[in-house]
Amino acid sequence: MPVINGYALPYWVLFFMLYCFLGWCIESAIVTIDTKKPTNRGFLRGPFLPIYGFGALTIIFSTMPVRGNIFLCYIVGVLACTALEYVTAVIMESIFKTKYWDYTGQFMNFQGRICLTSSLFWGVLTLLVVYLIHEPISNFVTGHVGLAAAAVIDGVLLAALIFDFVVSARAAFDLNKAAAKLEELAVQLELAKMELKDAVAGKTQELQERIDALTAGRDELAARLRLGVRSLVKGNPTAVHKRFDKGFKELREMIRK
Repeated sequence: MPVINGYALPYWVLFFMLYCFLGWCIESAIVTIDTKKPTNRGFLRGPFLPIYGFGALTIIFSTMPVRGNIFLCYIVGVLACTALEYVTAVIMESIFKTKYWDYTGQFMNFQGRICLTSSLFWGVLTLLVVYLIHEPISNFVTGHVGLAAAAVIDGVLLAALIFDFVVSARAAFDLNKAAAKLEELAVQLELAKMELKDAVAGKTQELQERIDALTAGRDELAARLRLGVRSLVKGNPTAVHKRFDKGFKELREMIRK
């Protein structure tokens, strides 16, 4: 069994899963307070935010050479986690065509993917993880969970995480299709309404029937949305679609109502 910096691999996987859960708790609490609605934050449907798991491990490994200096520890954490957040945003946007977090409008943001406030928060989280959180967590896990038990727990949690990701990815692709269709319907509705204004007598009924059919199609699409799509939209209130943002916003408004 490989040992990395004093811990066997199953313990590192368990640390990762614990930080995914803690990150979900933090983000869900922040968004719930901000929106005044209970929010299951993140891309996944379960209580996990993998970016926090990767963020915590990035913090632990990147700060090892500078743990004796709290200032350097903070700076390293800011730089390493900001880089992680940026790369994660680029990868997710390229795959799912949606920005699941968007800092556009925030002070000193870059491409809406990272911003100063978020980076400073990562720095604070770095100090918390390095000096307050990780040691008690690691002592509790290694003191109460045997290596074999950790491996079994890892297997169950990773299987659940992978299954959740597959289901959520399917919902994300369905969301893309719904946003595209809604945008197409919105354009057709707008054109039909413009034609209705200038229509000659005898064509108004035909145009009105087309408008009614398009409206019914839009409502039917909203009614047939999978639960996963609804959860994905609700859990990412600042998300922006890269190609069909107008349709995405209409979709969000429909789900909100």
